[in-house]
Amino acid sequence: MSATASPPWASVQPARVAAVQAMGLTARQARFLVHVLVFSGVFLERQYCRFAGIAHGQQSHDFLARLLARGFVTPITPGSVRRGRLYHVQHKPLYEAIGEPDNRHRKPATQGRLIRRLMLLDAVLSDDRYHWLGTERDKFHYFDTVLKRDIPAD
Repeated sequence: MSATASPPWASVQPARVAAVQAMGLTARQARFLVHVLVFSGVFLERQYCRFAGIAHGQQSHDFLARLLARGFVTPITPGSVRRGRLYHVQHKPLYEAIGEPDNRHRKPATQGRLIRRLMLLDAVLSDDRYHWLGTERDKFHYFDTVLKRDIPAD
């Protein structure tokens, strides 16, 4: 992904990445997880491989094994094992690290909703020229600060 600085209103901020990285992940892994935490709460191994610019193999396997061992993700196998596995990030300390302890992505969801979230994550990860707003708080900050709209906090 691009090394360009994120604007102050973007959802993927260096402070969020650093907070997740402090939980024992590499910078690349932390940046990917912040994207997942903010935009979908669920991901596929292929999405990590594409984001990291790596082929499916030992590096992606080690990353997933680390997440599973630490209880950061819950695997979901919607069909046969050969058809792939989704990973749902429900670990509350990860969400607390990015300032979103009660984010809706932590909660269990229907398979259809998880698929929609995967498609959204694909869109977000597909083009790093754009800075997406993922959380309600990020959207409020953008409209209040950047667009100078007088929006009531409630």
